[in-house]
Amino acid sequence: MNKALLVGNDINNTTGNYSWANLIKGLMEYADAHPPINTENKPFPMLYEEIYLNAVKKQSAPEMRIKTLIASQTRNMVPNELHNSILDLGIPNILTTNYDLCFEKTLGFEEKSCKNQGVVQENIYSMFRHHNMESHKIWHIHGSQTLPGSITLGYEHYGGYLQTMRNYVATGTQKTYKYKNFSRLDLRLKKGSVAHYSWVDFFFTHDLHIMGLNLDFVEMHLWWLISYRARLIARGKIPVTNKIYYYYPAAYEERSRHKLEMMRISEIETVKIDGFKDKTDYYKRVINSLKNSGS
Repeated sequence: MNKALLVGNDINNTTGNYSWANLIKGLMEYADAHPPINTENKPFPMLYEEIYLNAVKKQSAPEMRIKTLIASQTRNMVPNELHNSILDLGIPNILTTNYDLCFEKTLGFEEKSCKNQGVVQENIYSMFRHHNMESHKIWHIHGSQTLPGSITLGYEHYGGYLQTMRNYVATGTQKTYKYKNFSRLDLRLKKGSVAHYSWVDFFFTHDLHIMGLNLDFVEMHLWWLISYRARLIARGKIPVTNKIYYYYPAAYEERSRHKLEMMRISEIETVKIDGFKDKTDYYKRVINSLKNSGS
């Protein structure tokens, strides 16, 4: 079975370069809210809505200005050794929730060379968005700094994205796109005609390994996709033979029990990693596990 990767932002947090925490700090400063915004117990999509509403009410700032700010800040992120190690695995399709171009930079490409090669040229959502980089395709499933409007933030964007995904997977796109229509995914799977136009397809056709992604329940679109796949398998509706693996540190097991339980009932195999000395060592162990995996 061919492999694909889904890589989250935590690999950017292993070094002292510009991180997700810096990005959030920059957004908070931009909002200039008085009193300061309370971040406690707020999932980021909701926190973003508060930042956005503050900016609109106090500065009449359009949302595109905020997303352009985010895009400019992600340009400060530089690759670290893990980006290179992940690429060295030789897995052609890398899905990432990151807006930055660290994988592309590792391969020697500048932003001006990173053109969206999706079969549908999306401006807001990222069902098909990817960059062809030598022997790799980098799928920016939450948008890319190259197109600030595509950066997925806030419940409004997540809600629209989920609707777009559901059309592609569950009902078919009919006349959603001008030049390309898709029948629903279970029919394409049964016919063996999945052409991998979208990153979504890999959840059903490749052994998908997930690393560096918290996968909180606020990621409504990803959890919907996971749940939909599990329902189809449970009802015997589709010929799914691929596996999904989720890697996590052993120290997180108790605090993440609620998510791990949902993953296991949803046909995701959880892989516990122990015995590492720091975050970088943890990801090196994940990468070594992938090297030694026969899946």
